[in-house]
Amino acid sequence: MRKNIITTITLLLLTYFSNAQQTPDQIAREWISKNKSNLKTNSDENLMLKASRKGLSGHTMRYQQTINGIPVFDTELTIHVSNKNQVTHVEDNSNENIVKINTAPAVLKTSALDIAKRHIKADGYFSREESKLYVYNKTGTTKLVYVNKIRATTPIGYWQVIVDATTGEIIESKNIDIEHNFKIRNKERRKSTALKKNTQKPKTVSKKLIHEFENEAIAMKVDGTGMVFDPDPLSVSGQTYGGNFSDNNDATNAELDAARSSVVLRDITFANGVYRLQGPYVEIVDIQGPSKGLFTQATSDFNFNRSDDAFEAVNCYYHLDKSLRYINETLGINLVSLFNNGVLEYDPSSFNGADNSSYGGGQLNFGEGGVDDAEDADVILHELGHGLHDWLTNGSLSQVNGLSEGCGDYWAQSYKRSLGQWQSSEASYHFVFGWDGNNEFWPGRSTNYNANFPGDLSGSIHRDGQIWATSLMRIYDIIGREKTDKAFLEGLAMTNSATNQENAAIAVRQAAIDMGYDCSDVNVFTTEFTNTGYNMPAINLVVNCPGDQTVSVNSGNSNYIVEDFTSMANAINTGCNATITQDPAIGSTLPQGVHTITLTATGTTSASCTFNLTVDNVLGTDDFIEQSKIVLYPIPANENIILQGDFDTKETLIIHNLVGQKIMTVSISQKVTNINIAQLPKGVYFGSFEGKKGNLKFIKN
Repeated sequence: MRKNIITTITLLLLTYFSNAQQTPDQIAREWISKNKSNLKTNSDENLMLKASRKGLSGHTMRYQQTINGIPVFDTELTIHVSNKNQVTHVEDNSNENIVKINTAPAVLKTSALDIAKRHIKADGYFSREESKLYVYNKTGTTKLVYVNKIRATTPIGYWQVIVDATTGEIIESKNIDIEHNFKIRNKERRKSTALKKNTQKPKTVSKKLIHEFENEAIAMKVDGTGMVFDPDPLSVSGQTYGGNFSDNNDATNAELDAARSSVVLRDITFANGVYRLQGPYVEIVDIQGPSKGLFTQATSDFNFNRSDDAFEAVNCYYHLDKSLRYINETLGINLVSLFNNGVLEYDPSSFNGADNSSYGGGQLNFGEGGVDDAEDADVILHELGHGLHDWLTNGSLSQVNGLSEGCGDYWAQSYKRSLGQWQSSEASYHFVFGWDGNNEFWPGRSTNYNANFPGDLSGSIHRDGQIWATSLMRIYDIIGREKTDKAFLEGLAMTNSATNQENAAIAVRQAAIDMGYDCSDVNVFTTEFTNTGYNMPAINLVVNCPGDQTVSVNSGNSNYIVEDFTSMANAINTGCNATITQDPAIGSTLPQGVHTITLTATGTTSASCTFNLTVDNVLGTDDFIEQSKIVLYPIPANENIILQGDFDTKETLIIHNLVGQKIMTVSISQKVTNINIAQLPKGVYFGSFEGKKGNLKFIKN
């Protein structure tokens, strides 16, 4: 009986026609050279590579205009190069009005920073301060400036102060914190501190001790426990706001205590007998007033109720850490803070008690007016959403049409809806900030917002962001969380500070195409984005081949009869009506050796891809796992697959998707292994054994 052996699919095809040996930077610069007549910048020689990001969908290159090597403020040409080494998305935020000027500053950098601090009357603890030289033309005249960014204890905010590098004059000063919502600012805190029970009051430390923890040689990462709202008490209990399920000046009760969940706090820091909410992705800091310390303690059990200030600290750590682990470890997208060595900082008690929260400069601040913002995972993850947007774009976040507000609302809703606590027929199914808002304090927001782009844009970034979030959540409800989240994050990484909602939609769909999503899934993006009012361009036909394959000759002769590989390919075009053919044709005979298989998709146009097929003699038993000894079931599967086999030694099973991306690895050490695939998106997958030739195919429903 013939054995068909296919090697582990490990890489996306990285060669494509003439671009085979070029780097993404070379491909992007070649594209710039060919298309510079259509670009805003007048010279590709003055473009500096500002940043490059490798993601699941390819490389995104960010080029900034320069004059004499000095970057031009808020300019960027963003070019995405797919895994097939093709330019698939471009966003041009260059400045056509820049002229050459003298770039030698008359004011020292330190002096410019002092001028900026005096201007905003900065005082107290400086957790962020920087000063960088730029060429600037936002007021009609090209100037040399210092862009200073400052976060001090006072005034509240992350301040950007632009100082003329020749005269020392203030050109612009503004708070660039991205704030939670349009609630009334600086209102009196609606809580009585007398109601703070603090029955298990933790020990706190001062700011000056922060670095002692960071530098402690014997610090260890350990798991702790904590009590949190996941995501909020109303969603857990199926209740609406009111009665015992109301803020009541931060008082707890039996119902609210019962709505808590006991969770593991992963990788918190233990040093000198003290536990601190500091991990590889996130850490607590004391940035703004009220100063309540870091809630360190001598036990790893952080079990509090909402009447204790420590509860918000724990709630923040858990949700931020869980979300960042999901992105990095489940989705496989490398994404951490641009600041503080990649660790996100958060202060659970900020804004001097006002009802507001913010993201800025790698730091999250949560206010305490009304319902404490850090009690609601929606607020926590919304603010994280701004951070994700900031890091994905290397600091070029856009608020055009409220894009980043919509991103924050989507990221909060994506998590909450994944918990399945509300039915689609219930109003709360669509609520964003269902505990913090939708009450007497403020009306909250929704991902069931009845408005379209661009006719219904209001000019309010918080209101308009709901258009973007609503559109994404409709897609989410059709194709699922992980596919939508991946495309959202990868697409957002192709945008810059001038991107509007429509261009973000085009980028998100392009990310799905470049990641090899099934055409039916790509069509969902097209349909729902079009229904929102975004003008979606036609899709150029693409076809994705499987990775290189190895097969054995047919039993009884020295040749191999070619099988049907078209089912392993994926064609994407508008209408999803392309047909795929194969060369050499199915049933052809191939001798031993390496052969090129070409798959061609044909619609209104045609596109091809290739992969190598190695025909080998029957392989020795040391080289492969005999499939006759392995049973994989059920097929198709929903939650779990079971691998049953007669394994002599411990094996490692590597699972790949249709286009060769490694999805997960499983250690096999017993005859029957249950493998949880619940988190995998629907599709076809292949399992290969590390170091051996052999494959298993299964389908996830």
